[in-house]
Amino acid sequence: MRSFWSGTITFGLVSIPVDLFAAVGGRRTSMKMVDTKGRPLGREYYSKEDEHLDQNELARGYESEKGKMIVVTDEELQSVAPEMTRDIELRRFVPRAEIPPPYFNRPYFLAPSGKSQKAYQLLARVMEETGRAAVGTFVMRGHQYLVAILSDGNILRAETLRFADELRSPQEAGLPKRAKPAAKAVKDFSKEIEALIRDKLDMDELSDRDAAALQALAEKKAKKGKDLVDPGGEADKDEEEGGAEVIDLMKILKQRLGAAKGTPKPAAKAPQPRGKSKRRRKAAA
Repeated sequence: MRSFWSGTITFGLVSIPVDLFAAVGGRRTSMKMVDTKGRPLGREYYSKEDEHLDQNELARGYESEKGKMIVVTDEELQSVAPEMTRDIELRRFVPRAEIPPPYFNRPYFLAPSGKSQKAYQLLARVMEETGRAAVGTFVMRGHQYLVAILSDGNILRAETLRFADELRSPQEAGLPKRAKPAAKAVKDFSKEIEALIRDKLDMDELSDRDAAALQALAEKKAKKGKDLVDPGGEADKDEEEGGAEVIDLMKILKQRLGAAKGTPKPAAKAPQPRGKSKRRRKAAA
């Protein structure tokens, strides 16, 4: 499996090259829109006047608070785009519990790149022992993301975070005001909860039963040769942020960390000073 983003974790004078891997894949229930012969469908655009539009007639629109649509050109969008860097710039190290769960958006794995194993392991160990998470920003495919770096079992994970203005308050969601329940109702509810208490979570309870049923249906039809078509053998393209299939990722991490037996470890270097200039490498457009 290949990484779809490579860069450098930076803070102070420390610089650690890393590769980013998706930690999740799409649900197996996702399907493509096709015609009755199994041929993939394309997308076309029409205006309200039922006028067909070509690609060169399309633009982006920003909707104002008053419902007005403001047309923004590609050149204007580029002028306000974030600076294209390959750095994950860490700003703070905070207790992990300080990041509320609703802020977490999408998980990734970070693997050491090149000969950065020693610095990678050092950062992961210190964060694991102190129970802290690092918060910073990075740019991926033209968009800036908030990110939290966490250490689990001395392996670094990256969790993209939602921005504060994306989260709604209970009042905005229309939740009712908290009322004090009757003591008897609390007691009855407690009994119902106690009946379902377990010391451990059975991971089978987290399995995707809908996906399994859909797969069984598809395989059954395939064996019978029913509704089985070849739309041309077009290969699926990896989608951004988690669309790629995760294949033996732990093996990749172990190899890069020098954990595989019989694999000589490369000479590890101490974290490299970045210097005061903080030079940034330009990302490919």
